[in-house]
Amino acid sequence: MKLPLQVTFRDMAPLPSLESDIRLRVAKLERFVPELISCHVVVDASAKRHRQGHIYAVNVDVRVPGEELFAGERQAHEEIAVAMREAFDAMTRRLEDYARRRRRQVKHHAPQDPQERGAPATT
Repeated sequence: MKLPLQVTFRDMAPLPSLESDIRLRVAKLERFVPELISCHVVVDASAKRHRQGHIYAVNVDVRVPGEELFAGERQAHEEIAVAMREAFDAMTRRLEDYARRRRRQVKHHAPQDPQERGAPATT
């Protein structure tokens, strides 16, 4: 990665064990796209729920050559480990798609013949 990893904790105290887990997960992301430019991870603890505790959201922002990818906007959970796993799984899928596009391994469907689709033949 060209720029160092940025980890931001909002509405919660920074947890060293959580930060080391984030660093391991980001290192795994680099195997899909080794030319990562930067990565910013935001761990947010929402205090809107009074009876059942916090809702944790983990957002991952990755910059790669030519694009900026986001994950985690819809992944939130009462357990921080689940929110982190879901956000990094979503980013993994986005990076796999990005790598396929870069290798030009995207399927292109051939135009179908009207007779193959079951349409009536025109004469």
